[in-house]
Amino acid sequence: SFARKTVVRATSAFNFTGVTANALNSSSVIASASEATRSFASFPPPKLFDYETVTSHVSVADAITSVEAAFGALAKGEVDVPMPMHIGVEESEGAGPGDCHIKGGYIYGTPTFTVKLATVSFYKNKEKDLPPGSGVFVVVNAVTGAPLAVMQENRFMTDLRTGAAGGVAVKYCTVPEQNVIGFIGAGAIARIMARGAAQIRPFTGVCYGLAGAEEFCKDMEAELGFPFKVAETPEELCAQSDVIFTQTPGSETVLKKEWLKTGGHGVTIIASGSDQPTKQEIPNDVLKASKYISDLTKQTSKVGELRGPIEAGIMTVDDVYAELGEVVNGDKPGREGDELIVVDLTGTGAQDAAIGQVAWDKLSKL
Repeated sequence: SFARKTVVRATSAFNFTGVTANALNSSSVIASASEATRSFASFPPPKLFDYETVTSHVSVADAITSVEAAFGALAKGEVDVPMPMHIGVEESEGAGPGDCHIKGGYIYGTPTFTVKLATVSFYKNKEKDLPPGSGVFVVVNAVTGAPLAVMQENRFMTDLRTGAAGGVAVKYCTVPEQNVIGFIGAGAIARIMARGAAQIRPFTGVCYGLAGAEEFCKDMEAELGFPFKVAETPEELCAQSDVIFTQTPGSETVLKKEWLKTGGHGVTIIASGSDQPTKQEIPNDVLKASKYISDLTKQTSKVGELRGPIEAGIMTVDDVYAELGEVVNGDKPGREGDELIVVDLTGTGAQDAAIGQVAWDKLSKL
């Protein structure tokens, strides 16, 4: 079919004679097309790295530098990041409920690009003693286009790059005096955010969660060597916290403006729970009052925290102070005085490309 299409295009474009067309359709051309087809099959199969291999060789510490650089490149327009694809699996007798997210990106000048498929919210898995989500990263050679690796990461690498983004937000949007960090939500993302923040500087941790807060505090204190304590209510947590990470299912807002500390060195909220149009963790009035920083405005305005106040008519994309990469690059300052800052992390393909490259660099040497 490749040879036939070539003949049709050539005949139309150059008005070749029937003799020439017949020559193009000769056995030599068909043989060449067959040779080209065989050459595609000569790519080696991608390497498969299972979950245990991935989790034992890649950490959030590995990811922070690369994710920071990815945000900088994103702000310079040096990353090709398509909008995320979302597949909703509505609950039925034979499937669901659940969601699938597909993201990817290419950072200019890097030797690979990454496509990621992540599934979440398959809550019936609990009945089967399985986690509610899974996922794979496909790392592709940016020179040849050949897949290099399929990494069964079951959201581990997604969580790593999310935690790395949290660390970058702490580095650029807080000051050392903001040393009490609160976590609303006590799940896997809260843990990785704590690890990401710990890569930047020591802190005192506070956690509120509907479940798991005591275990979170005990585990994080043992792992990081910093004090952690449980807050009985989100209001109590907000009253103590200089920095607040929110990482909940995002079905309803998790704090109120009047709960936040005033004075001092201000408050920084780093929100990561909203990644679909149905989710919102931060109230519209808090977003409106803040210096709002997005990871990627074209994304946060559709599936992040910014969507809510835009739909309410009280903010537009013009109210975005900066994308995080602009702050990383020094184009705009981060914290200035005692202001309220909201950093909206929806997760970008740039982060996936960055952590994919880091993982390939490490795992390909095994």
